[in-house]
This record gives sequence, structure tokens and C-alpha cells, in this order.
Amino acid sequence: MAEKPKASLQQELAWYESNKAEWLNTHLGKFALVGKKRAVGFYPTYEAAFEAGLEEFGIGTAFLIKQVVEHEPVFVIY
Repeated sequence: MAEKPKASLQQELAWYESNKAEWLNTHLGKFALVGKKRAVGFYPTYEAAFEAGLEEFGIGTAFLIKQVVEHEPVFVIY
């Protein structure tokens, strides 16, 4: 049975943040796929990471995809 989606991805975000400094040196610009307190892999595009996440975790299970960048982009919508 599939795991229910989490209301938030706090554990995955914390795992990402705790490893970000190392990943900046080795995976800059790649999309990290994180789930169940581990990094599954790093992908050149969001779409590739999303497909890998579906294969690894299935539909209905929460996972995090985040681009490894030093400074988070800020988007302004008017």
C-alpha cells in the first residue's frame, strides 16, 4: 500500500539543507531527488528527477526535488 503524502516535506528539506554545502561542490545546478531521509540521485532537469521520483517512490508518496544552487531564486509576480 502506498504511503500517504505528507503535509510538508520538512524531513526532506532538512536532509537537503544538511548536505547542501557538499552538493554545491559536486552537483551544482543539478536537481536533487530526496525522499525517506536520503538522496536518490541528481538529474540534469526537473522532469528527469520527477520521473525518477515516480519510479522510486510511486504515485501518492511525497518526495522532494530541489535544484542545487547557492542562492535560492526569487520570483516576483505582478
